Amino acid sequence: MRIENSFIGTLVMRFALWPLLAVLASIPALEAQAIDSNSPNARMSLNGTWQLALAPTEQDAEELAGFHEPSFDATAFAPVPVPSNWAVLGYEEPVYRGFHGDKASEGFYVRDFTPPAAWKASRVLLHFGGVWSSAEVWLNGKRLGRHDSGYTSFAFEVTEALKAGEKNRLAVRVRQATREYTHDVYDDWTLGGIFRDVSLEAMPRERWLDRVIARTEFDDSFRDADLNLRIMVGDTHRRSRPGNVASPGEPYDLRIALLSKEGVEVARHQMMIPAHTSTSREIPLSLRVNTPRQWTAETPYLYTLRVELLEKGVIAHSRSEGIGFRQISTEGGVFRINGQVVKLRGVNRHDQHPDVGRATTREHWEQDIALMKAANINYIRLAHYPPARGFVELCDEMGMYLGNEVSLGGGGRLYDPSMAGAVLLRSYETVMRDINSPSIVYWSIGNENPLTDLLLASARTVKGLDPTRPILLPWRAEEWLPPEIDILAPHYWQPQEYDQLAGRSARPVITTEYTHAYGTHGFGGLEARWKALTRHPAGAGAAIWVWADQAIRMPTAKKGELGDEYLRLTTDGWDGLVDADRNPSRDYWEAKAVYAQVYPEVDEIRFVPGQKSARIPIRNDYDFTDLKAVKVAWSIFEDDRELAAGTSELAGQPHATSPFELPLEAVQSIRPGKAYYAWLVFADANGAEITRESVELVPNVTAGDRHPASYPISVTRGETVAISAGPSRYEFDPKTGHLVSASSNGKRLITDLRPVIWRELDTSEVFVIGEAAAREAADLNQYEPVATAWELRETEDGVAISTEVDYVVDARNRFAATYRYSVARDGNLRLQYEILPDVVVPAVPVVGMAIESVPELNQLRWFGLGPHDAYPNKRSAPILGVWDGGSAGSEAVGTKAMRWLERTGSPGGFRVTGVGYFERGLDDPHSVRILSGVLGRPEKRREADESVPPLRTGTGEPFVGELTLSLR
Repeated sequence: MRIENSFIGTLVMRFALWPLLAVLASIPALEAQAIDSNSPNARMSLNGTWQLALAPTEQDAEELAGFHEPSFDATAFAPVPVPSNWAVLGYEEPVYRGFHGDKASEGFYVRDFTPPAAWKASRVLLHFGGVWSSAEVWLNGKRLGRHDSGYTSFAFEVTEALKAGEKNRLAVRVRQATREYTHDVYDDWTLGGIFRDVSLEAMPRERWLDRVIARTEFDDSFRDADLNLRIMVGDTHRRSRPGNVASPGEPYDLRIALLSKEGVEVARHQMMIPAHTSTSREIPLSLRVNTPRQWTAETPYLYTLRVELLEKGVIAHSRSEGIGFRQISTEGGVFRINGQVVKLRGVNRHDQHPDVGRATTREHWEQDIALMKAANINYIRLAHYPPARGFVELCDEMGMYLGNEVSLGGGGRLYDPSMAGAVLLRSYETVMRDINSPSIVYWSIGNENPLTDLLLASARTVKGLDPTRPILLPWRAEEWLPPEIDILAPHYWQPQEYDQLAGRSARPVITTEYTHAYGTHGFGGLEARWKALTRHPAGAGAAIWVWADQAIRMPTAKKGELGDEYLRLTTDGWDGLVDADRNPSRDYWEAKAVYAQVYPEVDEIRFVPGQKSARIPIRNDYDFTDLKAVKVAWSIFEDDRELAAGTSELAGQPHATSPFELPLEAVQSIRPGKAYYAWLVFADANGAEITRESVELVPNVTAGDRHPASYPISVTRGETVAISAGPSRYEFDPKTGHLVSASSNGKRLITDLRPVIWRELDTSEVFVIGEAAAREAADLNQYEPVATAWELRETEDGVAISTEVDYVVDARNRFAATYRYSVARDGNLRLQYEILPDVVVPAVPVVGMAIESVPELNQLRWFGLGPHDAYPNKRSAPILGVWDGGSAGSEAVGTKAMRWLERTGSPGGFRVTGVGYFERGLDDPHSVRILSGVLGRPEKRREADESVPPLRTGTGEPFVGELTLSLR
């Protein structure tokens, strides 16, 4: 049968616009793959070039309904790579979440292949790693069945339908909208297609190794262990005597070997099994292993378990798998691995990449895991579905704790008893695929669902299949949860709430989402939440939402801010610790700093110049690694001048504090006005940086007299008031109360000093201030100042000015300010200010003073935290030092914590001293804002944590600040 359809032709033409040839060129031809057809566990990949037609409507799909028939002519179908998602290939726009009216396109795939002729005597399974969201499958026109679950692996037996040694045609109809599809829909793209590996597996036809479950159990001292196996052997022999009595059949042998990573056999066992004709049998056995290497994320040691089925002494079938000796406990409300308390430093990860959608590859997995480990992440919540099997195996190999999740979205549907099949199918397939992987440390049931009978049925099914791992329900943290739920998993609580819950909980607490890396300005309070939770034994860990931005690259997307063709979920920059292409964000470095397992427990130490060394307590928060595996490179600075540097070794048990002796011979004296501090850079045994921290060195003695200059002071009154002290001259406008000019040696340096209480709001600030209020907000920096009071007093120490100023923005917004200026005989200007807003918005983003300088002052540097931005509740990544913004000032763009700031250039320069923050934007390079108040960073649509009060207006209390200005 041949169908001439315009929609197929249109589709092929549209698809031809996509550079498919480059994609297909990277896929080897199936016939070129080496297949050992005589192997006792032969496999054949069906990845490669398939033929696809997309049916956008039900009518189009109906016209293709016979595509699986042997006589169907599929020459009009287009070549596509499998695995892939057809939306990413350009077939249609990706859909966000579910489908309107539950109507969606369908994909019709065909694939011709020739299996080995030797498989005629074999039992053959057809494996699919993942098809979203439904696969109806035919082989050579024979319907094999239908599978409705978008993220789990499944298989069909094709023994009778397969034509070994001949050409076969595989046909797969992929539906997206089925009755159950909402279980696989989340806050993400909905991407249809055969997106994971497809393969054939051949094994003996009459008796084979069906599956092997391996569990490890240590003795009480966690020294020796038992490897407990449950081996299911299938049997379809059909021998019987008269009266339907089964004949004895032939016995067989099972041979089990455990090999080290180096290939050395460490345990071996062989046993004869009596025949069990026409039925499968599960054989339990146990191997004692003396002092096995323990698997942890810090020591991911894998053994190879090899199980062989022998028929009359000849290997008929075998299975091999990497296993780890790893045991989990939640006894006493504490999460332990191999008897040791473990803290899970986590992140949520979607199995997605912008180039391929969900058809991710080993290259993508390795990149993700390497970047995560570099950020001190040791735990991944697999949100919200099982990933590719290869990713789990790589986590076994590289060392990462995983929370694997049964895909049960669409919470309301879990009240419907008729969904039992969908719920239990996903539960069974999720557990049985990955049950032997040591990296999986708990099972997660659904995401942010109500507790329903079906959800509990899933939990009990999972617990029955695997009693060795704990279970949690993401978002559910009620203390009345049934006993099958081993772990409480709250979402997006405040630090104080985590502190209270973990302090009293009888079950471990793993907050599977606790802060959201959203946009580029949020993510505040990570350190506060982490410490509040994990300071308690029950606080087992947490996962950040989300690892990578969920943008995808496709030909129909418009150019985005990243300079490439992306389609995004978010409009505020991007979402995640890394962008879609895995470039680290500012939030990545914050997570790395907060999750660091080695760090000094103090921010400063006191010393006496000339002492030999200073003792710094170093905390080891590794769970299994001694500090002997860590090196520390140290440097001692006086401002930006390095005085000494070196590398030292450490020692200290996990979960303990140990002293580090910092050499101080280089600091024999201290100089007035200079700051002293040490940088400590910790690296692991491979030389990879764990973190870098600063410790301020505070002298116990005062510096010698600086003998500050003392100049005569003169006051010149006119339309403006000028105050001179030596080379420094300050000019004020009594009508506005502002400093309007500052000069040194006759060269003008500063042209304005004015208050700031506003800036263009980023998305995080909109959430705090309120979306409605933000829409109505005026630019509160666009005001008319009028001084209502002005007083100048000359004293022995200098000149003091007190002034009160009203600032009118519009009819609804105004604020008042009080300034106390003092010009001392050393030529420095000191300012204390109070600002009281009367505005419609409930909070302001910043409070401070903006200093406008002449263009020639194009060099900027500061002493404070850098180089990353810092906020009241987001300042773990930057460290104390003297930082150079360079002539372009790129490092100084943003919000920085400072103690002093300098702007210099050909006319001279000035220094501003004052503990607080500064901001500098690319749009106004000559202005810098010295801020006494900065709005704390929230995470997404929640306020900043309670430790950072917002800059509330309408309280009747003014905002206060001060600074000192020194001219050069």
